[in-house]
Amino acid sequence: MPKDGITRRDFLTKSATGAGAAALGAVFVPESAFGANDRISIGVVGCGSRARKLTGWVLRFAEEENVQFTAVCDIWNKAREAGAQRLKDKTGRDIRQYRTIAEICDGPDVDAVIIATGDFQHCYHARIAVELGKDAYAEKPFGCDFEQIKKAYLTIENSDRIVQMGTQRRGSGQYLGCRDFIKSGALGKITFGEIYQPLFQQRWRRYGSENELTEKDTDSKEFLCYLSPEEYKWNPRHYREFRIFWPFSSGCLCQWMSHQIDVVNLALDEIPRYAVASGGVYLWKDGRTNPDTVQCLLEYPSGCLVTYHMRMGNKHNGRGITLYGTCGYTDLSAAYPDGGGGAVSAVDPNDPNTRFNVDKSKLLKDKTTWESPPDVDHMQNWLQCLRTREQPRGHVYGGYAHAVATTLANMAYRNGCRMEYDHDKMEMRKAPIA
Repeated sequence: MPKDGITRRDFLTKSATGAGAAALGAVFVPESAFGANDRISIGVVGCGSRARKLTGWVLRFAEEENVQFTAVCDIWNKAREAGAQRLKDKTGRDIRQYRTIAEICDGPDVDAVIIATGDFQHCYHARIAVELGKDAYAEKPFGCDFEQIKKAYLTIENSDRIVQMGTQRRGSGQYLGCRDFIKSGALGKITFGEIYQPLFQQRWRRYGSENELTEKDTDSKEFLCYLSPEEYKWNPRHYREFRIFWPFSSGCLCQWMSHQIDVVNLALDEIPRYAVASGGVYLWKDGRTNPDTVQCLLEYPSGCLVTYHMRMGNKHNGRGITLYGTCGYTDLSAAYPDGGGGAVSAVDPNDPNTRFNVDKSKLLKDKTTWESPPDVDHMQNWLQCLRTREQPRGHVYGGYAHAVATTLANMAYRNGCRMEYDHDKMEMRKAPIA
């Protein structure tokens, strides 16, 4: 691991003497909470379209894993009632209804919650759930505000709760195998990566949302969580179309980039240190304040630059994830020899005039695959970990890592500057151009 890189193990070690030590404290050793025959009770926080998808995933394994839905909560009466009815229709049992996350966590017989609220609310609600003693599944992105992200991460890491991040690619073993392949040096020095996600779509716009509900139908203060009611007055579009409005989401970055950069972080075993970004609302001028076209550059501590691009005006030439090394490149499912020249080493690393050796024998010869851990179903993995108390594939550290990347990029875009993440101090700040 490079000097400036940080894994979860790294963080726990560093935080014992650095910033965050007081907040982190001792790391609890989880104890089994459920016997083999104990039925686990699950509540749903947020009853929108994403909750419908997630509850469907749970119901596939409800009998096998001995879990059941018992409660829902939503601050919008209409959504809450509809969510409870849907689950009653599917399970045949009455579902208790609550208004806030504090109420559902304080209710009887709720062991764990699925958090499917707005982008900016995920980490805030996950923290509350853990503080109230509940396990949680928290949708991605982990959050949009770095201080809230950090506070939630430290709270969860300092607890014995099982929290799964909603970055489902973590269920695929190929990314863990890719990480180990990269660590072996088989790709040489990786210096660049690219991710392109184009589409043609007025993404996340909900026509008529401005008339779907009034402030009295919900709880605008509860909706805002940590945001100021004086600064953010009631707007039904913020409520129903949060993905296109800052600070309720960063749109392209926290919605789409979060999945991609999560597995890049995993493969490189690092968190980005710097970011720059540019973009704007170039096409869909529908009142949104998050860009419909954006590109960012993320610089990793080991010396790797990764570019991410999303546009909503033309879907041609999407390119997925590619990492380029001196001995070949990878799309994270396999490695290929094209473009590489061999392993590069300095004759005298301390001499600025040094010559370099290029070992062509290290160049990949053919397409190469690697051994990987078995795939797991992401939701079933969480359900099983609730019982075994083992950490799930989508551990909160991965959520913290992807949220650092997306927030760093968003702050670079918002501030029009280069942003830096200091892993030792757990701080994000403006940085001069190197």
